[in-house]
Amino acid sequence: MISGHLITWAAHQHGDRPALVFRDRSYSHLEIERRSNRMAHALMALGLKPGERLAVLLDNSAESLDSLFAAEKAALPYVALNARHTFAEHRAILGDAQAGAVIVGPQYAELAAMFVQEAGASLTSLRHVLTLGPCVAGAIDLAGACALASDEPPALEVGPEHCVRIAYTSGTTGQPKGVVYTQRRVQERLVNHFLAMEYALDVDDAMLHVGPLTHAAGVYLFPCFLRGARNVIQERFDPLSMLETIERERITHLMLVPAMMSRLVEAVEGGARADFSTLKRIHYGTAPTSVPLIRRAQAVFGSILRQQYGMTEAVQPLTVLYPHEHVGDAEDGADDPIGSCGRPTANVRIVLRDAQGRPVADGDVGEVTIAHAGVGKVEFWRRPDLLAASVRDGWFYSGDLGRIDRNGYLHIVGRNKDMIISGGFNVYAREVEDALMAHPCVLEAAVIGLPDSQWGELVAAVVVRRDGAMVDAEHLQAHCAGRIAGYKKPRRLVFVNALPRNLAGKVLKAELATLFSDGGG
Repeated sequence: MISGHLITWAAHQHGDRPALVFRDRSYSHLEIERRSNRMAHALMALGLKPGERLAVLLDNSAESLDSLFAAEKAALPYVALNARHTFAEHRAILGDAQAGAVIVGPQYAELAAMFVQEAGASLTSLRHVLTLGPCVAGAIDLAGACALASDEPPALEVGPEHCVRIAYTSGTTGQPKGVVYTQRRVQERLVNHFLAMEYALDVDDAMLHVGPLTHAAGVYLFPCFLRGARNVIQERFDPLSMLETIERERITHLMLVPAMMSRLVEAVEGGARADFSTLKRIHYGTAPTSVPLIRRAQAVFGSILRQQYGMTEAVQPLTVLYPHEHVGDAEDGADDPIGSCGRPTANVRIVLRDAQGRPVADGDVGEVTIAHAGVGKVEFWRRPDLLAASVRDGWFYSGDLGRIDRNGYLHIVGRNKDMIISGGFNVYAREVEDALMAHPCVLEAAVIGLPDSQWGELVAAVVVRRDGAMVDAEHLQAHCAGRIAGYKKPRRLVFVNALPRNLAGKVLKAELATLFSDGGG
């Protein structure tokens, strides 16, 4: 069995019920099934064989779902390209994945032409450039090929170790790496997702997807399809449009990254009006979320927030903080459930370890290491060195730093690479960021370490002010002095309009140091 068969099963279960809403058009489960079948047959007719990698550069759309499901039905490992990347970055991933074909959306005709030029040259494995928009010389009109293809499910079967997807982690630093998802891992992930649900997801529900479906937002696609809930997708995030859609489509579930949550809450606080009484859950995660922001969101939307912690390399979710656990009295949530990312889900074990791999004492900070059924099956595309570096004795070393409180809640304090050693003391970026975010004039903050001859490293902060706020660096430093130790206080600050982020909503900290290179802050 292949995971694409699950879409066929859902079509038989739910028939003409709406499965997808995009640009005010509704698609039934049967329609999605037939569309993805036609695309799968069109891809197979081009000579693409099971196991040959299929890259996709599409914005959120009905076609993006078609390509995802078609790839699985044709047994073609799916490689999502990040629309924010440059051509050079796309070329690097296409070359590393050894993709046999790439599907390009109508917005990227110029890139499609460049892929055509590189096919068979620098991209030796690339045999087909397929477009779903304007004709491009040398490219194949995939939409036209789909129109002529069969709408019956392809009769393909693959084993549990068949590669379904190669997910290139955008990462916050360093070179992206390809994480292999086998058929077995996809099923483990789906099972763990359902086990972690404390809510009933059914045909009366509707989930709004605004993040890229090829990344974190796509986690919920399959559960919604299988349970018969509507998937409502938008091309990009806009808080006012989102509020309108929640009211119009009677949305019950929503997935947000912290930056989206901040802007949505700010829009409502600023007077935007919409009926969001149908919302049952706001799922959030992908990056640490400040306690002040969580509390503001609770004040606006009520006790419906649900946080998930996970990562590309591991079965998701690893931990969940359920709505009833979003409680605590501390300003920064340091020892409260609301300041954590929850407790481990079923089939997941988490141990914090020191630099030598030894478990740390209760309450101490250590690297988050994970054990579950899928750990032994972690695989990096063409990078056995990464596997050796990250999996030891059946435990996956995540690179995240955290502590576990007396009630078993995991608090993420930063990344190994983000830990700042200033004057011999360890400073965890998350703690400083939370202190800055507690100020009413601060919308977002990111903290890094900068080389310093006196301190070894000094704490530096990049801050986004709220609209109209006039707070300065000296004022924020004084604010932090009342909340964290003096050695943790940011010594340099710069103000920007927005933090650089990847598609998963994580701050690209490798880019922040350049803001201080010209003497700023």
